[in-house]
Amino acid sequence: MAKGQIPSRLVIHACPAAETHRISSIHSWITQPLLLGFQAGSANLRLTALEAEQLASELALVPNIIFELTQTGRDSGVLFMHLPRQGVFRGELNAAGSLTLSEERLQLMLEQATGNHREFTRLLRLALGQSWDDLLEPFRAVRHSENVVLLNRAG
Repeated sequence: MAKGQIPSRLVIHACPAAETHRISSIHSWITQPLLLGFQAGSANLRLTALEAEQLASELALVPNIIFELTQTGRDSGVLFMHLPRQGVFRGELNAAGSLTLSEERLQLMLEQATGNHREFTRLLRLALGQSWDDLLEPFRAVRHSENVVLLNRAG
């Protein structure tokens, strides 16, 4: 392993079949059962922190791609989640793989919420990437079960 490289896991939950050639990290694609005309794939990689940032940025430019990139070092890591309409979420991970928030970030959220519990809850959910998690869950689940259906949300 080259210096500074961290074990990383790239999961492309959905990529338009016509765009898969742009992603050299994935060598084997499968049909994405939730979205017609999409493919899915995954790869174990070794990337530096900068390479992971660059990969997430490059992947986000692929139209309609849905992916997660996780780096898990000995003491900490990072998680990138991407959805076309939401963009990229980046979160810091602790040694157990849980998202962490700094004291500074929590203080800022408290100030922004100005005592409003609902607003603080909204800011906390945003800081923890909850909306990305919620929308990615069907894609994660379909990897383990064939009984998953993606429902369109009205709105």
